[in-house]
Amino acid sequence: MSIDANQRQDRSSIGSWLFRGALAIGLVSVLATVFNNRFQAICPSGLGNYRPGNESGVCRQAPKLSPKNTEVEQFVRKRVESPQYRREIINKLSGIIKIPSESYDDIGIIGQDTRWDVFFEIEDYIKANYPVVFQTVELDHANTHGLILTWKGSIPASEAKPILMLAHQDVVPVLADNVKDWTHPPYEGHYDGEIIWGRGATDDKGYLISIIESVDLLIKSGFKPKRTIVLAFGCDEEISGENCARPISNLLHERYGDDGIYLIMDEGSMGIQKEFDQSFAMVSVAEKGYLDVGINLTSSGGHASNPPDHNVIGILSEIVVELENRPFPGQVTSKNPMFGFLECAAAHAPESSFPTAIRNKLNKVSQGDNKAQKELAQILDNMRYYFKTSQSVGKINGGIKINAIPETASTLINLRLAVETSVSQVEEHYESLIRPIAEKHNMVFEGFHSQCGSAEKRKICLYGVDALEPAPVSPVDAESFRVLSGTIKSVLKPLDQDTELIVTPYLMPANTDTKFFWTLTKNIYRFTPINLVDNLNRAHTTDEFIRADEFVREPLFLASLILNADDVVGQ
Repeated sequence: MSIDANQRQDRSSIGSWLFRGALAIGLVSVLATVFNNRFQAICPSGLGNYRPGNESGVCRQAPKLSPKNTEVEQFVRKRVESPQYRREIINKLSGIIKIPSESYDDIGIIGQDTRWDVFFEIEDYIKANYPVVFQTVELDHANTHGLILTWKGSIPASEAKPILMLAHQDVVPVLADNVKDWTHPPYEGHYDGEIIWGRGATDDKGYLISIIESVDLLIKSGFKPKRTIVLAFGCDEEISGENCARPISNLLHERYGDDGIYLIMDEGSMGIQKEFDQSFAMVSVAEKGYLDVGINLTSSGGHASNPPDHNVIGILSEIVVELENRPFPGQVTSKNPMFGFLECAAAHAPESSFPTAIRNKLNKVSQGDNKAQKELAQILDNMRYYFKTSQSVGKINGGIKINAIPETASTLINLRLAVETSVSQVEEHYESLIRPIAEKHNMVFEGFHSQCGSAEKRKICLYGVDALEPAPVSPVDAESFRVLSGTIKSVLKPLDQDTELIVTPYLMPANTDTKFFWTLTKNIYRFTPINLVDNLNRAHTTDEFIRADEFVREPLFLASLILNADDVVGQ
């Protein structure tokens, strides 16, 4: 998640709209595939269906949905709104922030690398603060530090699929040199009466505490679920999720099977934002793909006094320049959930606030007009990476001594794949650009699936790391999305009280632990139920924070979602 939501300037200008521009964090860590258009019937001609106040069904909104068990709902609401509860939950978040559960790119195996031991402290802290929960749920461990809490419902999972809520215990490390730049120490959990400061406040310990709180409140209310409720907390979301998220997913898949989960909720998206003078609850229904590309060059070395015209560092530089000069094209298509957001904005935002240049392209884009799709991407250039594959050269190495001709040079490039593309298409693009450079310099070229096995001295070799296709797009016409949307509209408020809160599909440009759970359900939704500002509350950077007024109400939303999902069992 990554975005700047504080820029609120002239909405009449497309540039100032900026969509929070390059919004991607790297929480936000943001993938995607095919958006289901059935939920948003598109007008075949004219612009009428894209104007505010329409009755056409474009971005049709679910009605507010309140739990049928009003006694339990009122118990939860009364507790959440009490001053004592506010103090208690703020203290709980502050306390867990004080545990520096950092995950590192170079961390070793669980049980061998002692840096994992901090997660024992996290588990002990949760158990100490939620004794009623742990007296009620069944606790399973996945690879030691992955935690699965199961509150069994009265109806078997085969008849009423469980609801699954995800969060992660780990945080991005804070560099020692940067601690001095924090307003309050990153692991102090300081509360100033308005804001809770610290690493993990937003990403993702606030969400984790809110999830447990929602179950704790429901248990204390006397609620007995029909539908099983599962909470799962990973330990390494910030470093790919292989150590905890994957084992958690495997365990749950063994237990519930393909499509065995009713709904998955996880952190993500933009939360609640105001765009085009309209409040939106932005629910990410997909994520972009992911690929790290490695490029290795080898050649003969020698003394620097007799260099070749182009050594491996020079050739690698030529490759990097060629890649950056030939970026992936941008294109807005109806396959992208962001097109659904544009439809929602066109249909529900004040007409004067939604740029005509965007509105005029929507019908043609929906009909597959390639020219219009490219033109709309150009208009939306400030948010280009929601509509195109991004590439960023992140590491480069070459040479060991100034007077020696380098024998090797290498680079690693990070890519986030657009909804409409695939890993194989990215590989083909890179091979088509780099192969001619290899031929130009009389070097052997080895593509992505060559294993780099050639014994040739002069060669260029490509390989991929952590390849991940764009995520399947979760349906917005499913019962589970209607339940989620109805809960959002019932519990959460627009940023301006004189407007309606519009629920819209959105795209996560980074990746979450949900990438391991695709087989468990099609209904995967990433949504943080607060107004996220200033680069997603400065997650992953200095002075991460969360507003207390919004945080303390998260458990009410999550408890209401559980109750509403329980109400539809058997319908």
